[in-house]
Amino acid sequence: MYNIRYGLNYLRHRFEANNRHGIHSPFVYKLIDTVIYDYGDQKVYREIEKNLRKQHPDKSVINTLPLKFYRLLYRFAVYFNPNQVLFADDEDHIIQFIINRAVSEVQVIKQGSFGNSYRADMILADALKHNTVDYIEKMRPAIHDDTVVIFTNIHRNAPAKQAWERLKLIQQVKVTIDLYFIGMVFFKPGMSKQDFRVRY
Repeated sequence: MYNIRYGLNYLRHRFEANNRHGIHSPFVYKLIDTVIYDYGDQKVYREIEKNLRKQHPDKSVINTLPLKFYRLLYRFAVYFNPNQVLFADDEDHIIQFIINRAVSEVQVIKQGSFGNSYRADMILADALKHNTVDYIEKMRPAIHDDTVVIFTNIHRNAPAKQAWERLKLIQQVKVTIDLYFIGMVFFKPGMSKQDFRVRY
């Protein structure tokens, strides 16, 4: 029943969410048009799926995420080109593989080795393991104006969904993008405060 409910909620999200033509933010529209809706094939996708098959027996869903979102993560990393990426969790080595493949000179920081001197350009965390509101507050010293935070599993259970809704109320959070399986958080001061649900 839990999986059925999760699937029904996803269908509801797709019905209610916007595509690029319903987005009035130039920044978000460009991100959707050039990255999220880039359905072209890339050779690296086969490398990613080969590594996934080695680590996970279920080929359709990996760690609760569809395969297409691992490919999307690669495109995000290429697009944002981060110098420093902070991982809240280090159990899933495939995500680090994807980041390293996308940005060859990236510095990967594990949560356990995080210090006050780090400024993260991209932060990756699982909403099932980290309350999104508490985690944003905790990582405030590492966040700068152009940091993007990507939370996985923001709709996986009720606490994760509730925390995601509270996160939108944080004053410093300017833009959120809800792709159902993942949520993106931006802090750019010049942007209007907006929350988007995007069909993907």
